[in-house]
Amino acid sequence: MPLWGRRLLVALAIWVTTLAFEHWSPMDEFGDFVLVVTAPLMLGLILGWLARLPWWLPTGLLAFPGSYFLMVTASAWHDLLEADTPPVPVSLALPALGYLIVSLLFSPGFRWPKIGLSAILVVGFAVTGPLEESRSDSEFHEMITSAGVPLVVPIIPGHTLASSSSFPMDGNIGLTYESPGRETRVEVFLHPETSEPEEMCLDPVPRLAVDEDAVCREAAPGVWVRTAPGWVRALGRAGGVTMQMIAHDVPEEVLVGGFAQTRPVTAEELGELRDV
Repeated sequence: MPLWGRRLLVALAIWVTTLAFEHWSPMDEFGDFVLVVTAPLMLGLILGWLARLPWWLPTGLLAFPGSYFLMVTASAWHDLLEADTPPVPVSLALPALGYLIVSLLFSPGFRWPKIGLSAILVVGFAVTGPLEESRSDSEFHEMITSAGVPLVVPIIPGHTLASSSSFPMDGNIGLTYESPGRETRVEVFLHPETSEPEEMCLDPVPRLAVDEDAVCREAAPGVWVRTAPGWVRALGRAGGVTMQMIAHDVPEEVLVGGFAQTRPVTAEELGELRDV
């Protein structure tokens, strides 16, 4: 049988074995992944030896990282293109395809096809990071601007704005403030001004375990707080938004003082502080 015929048979055996392991594997999700990828490629290593393929050992060994590299790249492009999930037989063909690609790279001749294929794979992988970051930045900017909350942030005594939530949801924007040395931190949520601070104080979201026995009271004009041992939650309006601050081991007056002054902020600035 011609050399490439034997290689195709080995790749076909890897593909069939991958499908079999995916269907009958009794392991958990992570175990399934390891088994579905490693066991068929181990079989490919053995079959490469039995089929007397040239360079069967380096081909079989490099098929493991090669297939993983191919799966990571394919997964990234699938997300970037927002493509439909391919049928299982197609998605599980990647280990066999990875073996074939490594086999090609170890084949004599085919200089320019090998150079071209290598360049496509390397460039295809290299650009996924910048493209994913660009898309993520665009999505974050859209979520921030569509939240319907004026872009202002409080000035909290002794704390500086450290990060913003990657996933603002339900019309809220999440921020984190930290003290020098990160000794204390304050979680801040910006809500539309139509949100009523007193009502939110009486029925807080997110509700923490310390809120069960906490009493809501007005600590300053328009600023409502709930306190529990070590914890303070403060709510009020400032700068055209309703703000909620939650902190541990931070004096109540520090949070209350945070409603006295605000500053404008841009979506770009929040994007630079995004926590992921």
